[in-house]
Amino acid sequence: NDSVGAAGWVQALEPSLKKNVKLANDAALGMNIRAFIKADAFKQIKKKPNGTILFIQFGTNDLKEHNLDQYSSLDTLTSMLMDIIDYAEKKKVKVVLCTPMAHPYYYDGELIDRLGAYPEAIRRVGEFKNIPVFDLERLTHDWLASMTEEEAAEYFVTLDKTQLVEGEYQLNGMGAAVVAEMVKQSLLKHPYKKLRKLVKK
Repeated sequence: NDSVGAAGWVQALEPSLKKNVKLANDAALGMNIRAFIKADAFKQIKKKPNGTILFIQFGTNDLKEHNLDQYSSLDTLTSMLMDIIDYAEKKKVKVVLCTPMAHPYYYDGELIDRLGAYPEAIRRVGEFKNIPVFDLERLTHDWLASMTEEEAAEYFVTLDKTQLVEGEYQLNGMGAAVVAEMVKQSLLKHPYKKLRKLVKK
């Protein structure tokens, strides 16, 4: 059942992309920004053809203070994002920053913010560098806040906190499809023209 196993919204979005749009994922699952840079991020960017749109989404793994292999402070995240953006711009690669998806973490029936200041730090980098920001955190926060925990559980592999590994929440097939549709509709209305042109109407 596709609704049970883990699925990604990016893959679910792929059928909605125009035929001339090629999708590539350069970051491994669970990777933080420090690991991305260590994994020859700049070499990957250097290989991109001119005109590539590079979506950069970090924050979920970086905020894990209990895991020093994954943790990146806000200052580290900000500094490394700046370095990536500067290098990409030199290589004629257009960067779009993406805030992380909100977590379906509820307490006493209320959605709890577990991302802290990381989404806002990403927004500020986008504002400072004058580059587009796709705000997935705000988009998914409103969606999750409109539901009870029981309703939200239909869209994820599990919300059972005793089964979660390192606080990760994986969408199932149904959840990925819903988020992908929200992303599509948001992209079609995005102020940045090149983002509007990525998806079919």
